[in-house]
Amino acid sequence: MGINKKINIKELANKIGVSTTAVSRALNGHKNISKKTTEKIIKAAQKYSYFPDVSAKRLASKKPDTIAFITSIDPYAQDYVLLEFLAGLTLGVKNKTTELMVKFLSNEKAELAYYKKLIEFNLADKFVFYRTKKNDPRIKFLQKNNINFVSWGRTSDYSSYAWMDLDNEKSIYILMKRLFDFGHRKIGFMNVHQSFNYGFQRKKAYEEFHNKFNIPLTSSYYQESLDYRTSIGMHLSKKLLSLKNRPTAIICSLDKYFIGCLQECQNRRLKIGKDISIVGFNDHDNYLSNQNLTYISHPLKKMGKNAVKMLENLEKGESPENQSMLIDPVLHEGSLDKL
Repeated sequence: MGINKKINIKELANKIGVSTTAVSRALNGHKNISKKTTEKIIKAAQKYSYFPDVSAKRLASKKPDTIAFITSIDPYAQDYVLLEFLAGLTLGVKNKTTELMVKFLSNEKAELAYYKKLIEFNLADKFVFYRTKKNDPRIKFLQKNNINFVSWGRTSDYSSYAWMDLDNEKSIYILMKRLFDFGHRKIGFMNVHQSFNYGFQRKKAYEEFHNKFNIPLTSSYYQESLDYRTSIGMHLSKKLLSLKNRPTAIICSLDKYFIGCLQECQNRRLKIGKDISIVGFNDHDNYLSNQNLTYISHPLKKMGKNAVKMLENLEKGESPENQSMLIDPVLHEGSLDKL
């Protein structure tokens, strides 16, 4: 049996009695084609196995139609949060002509240099990135070069570009209020470094809660680090647990800190829920929920898919400011938080 001859856009349009422009617009998601016509065209495209000529499309537009996700990582600290978000990005481009490029680098300086290379050689025309700094050079660079992008996280001034982010202030308030209601007044906090804006936002919320509920703010109860390995979680936990008047509860801003804190408590034979309470952010493979621990999570896969949709909207001319998304924290309640 021979291979069927590939149908072109003009032949598809003639078969269903519409213009080639209507076919192109419907298959690219433009809103100025009626829902009925769009459904008709999609159904016909599936029936006749029509696929747009990606190479021709890219040559005509002079754009690579490629999303780049470039980030620096620590090879000794697996980032399960990042992997789940990338899974969402992959689902977002599924069955689309858009390509996804993922590149891991060893440092932030190399990261920005790679951005410049991709744009200079026209290898990527849209970007998604994370671990956003309070003042992030990637944003200024991409804006200067008129490149569409979505940041996972915000800078201190986030009014002029498309972003998605967890409501960090609200997430800390939820965890603090839960611990407060269970009787805790000595609450430690192991946080990501404040140069990352979400670290800054969470520290600010931690301090504001103390002020609002008239809790003395003990400076030694706050620990932060640029490093996000499990061993750092253990190191910061040692500082808190070695205090003469140690905290009765600890909030861990990263999943690695959470795991490190649990390990250090185990080393000290401290029983969670009796000797100390630990809460934090994100779970991996039900590690925390299986131990009946409380944590905040993001809908990471959904966020990845949304990032692709936001980029598509930007390409259609939507304003970046209208594409931003603040995500409500999801609280998973354990039973080991009481004093």
